[in-house]
Amino acid sequence: MDKRAFAAVAVVAIVLLTIAVAYRGLGVRPSIRDEDSLSHIKLPDGFRIAAFTTGLGGSTISRPGTNPGPRMLLQKGDVVYVTVPAQGSVMALPDENNDGQADRAVTFIDSLDYPHGIDFSDGWFYIAEKGKVIRFRDDDGNLVADKNSTEVLINDLPLCGHVTR
Repeated sequence: MDKRAFAAVAVVAIVLLTIAVAYRGLGVRPSIRDEDSLSHIKLPDGFRIAAFTTGLGGSTISRPGTNPGPRMLLQKGDVVYVTVPAQGSVMALPDENNDGQADRAVTFIDSLDYPHGIDFSDGWFYIAEKGKVIRFRDDDGNLVADKNSTEVLINDLPLCGHVTR
């Protein structure tokens, strides 16, 4: 390989390495403003799209990697439950008047370790945290988890990769 070809390959490698470091190490991501993010989505005639809620942190667009906003959601009746890993919480977003938008945001449960996955079965909410899976109830339906009902189901998952996601 001559010197010019080697120099060109070296420059490309340095540029790619710089992009990879910026993406993974510094969290640099393409910027999308919340107010513009839905306007670029093309829908068929008769369909509409709108944000269910705002103000949970992060972007309305969920991307791989570090993101301070919501990640996973679960709808149960007129309430959407959403995990917010960076805040260590799960939020309950009731739509009490059925207008297609959350009427308020309630902290359903907090002090969690990067909660990601969420599900509901047989009266139990299941949350996948970093390294463990827990479950708890909300028997009185007040949109706040009954913390005295919390059970740890799995407590020793590996802390690397996407084990609980």
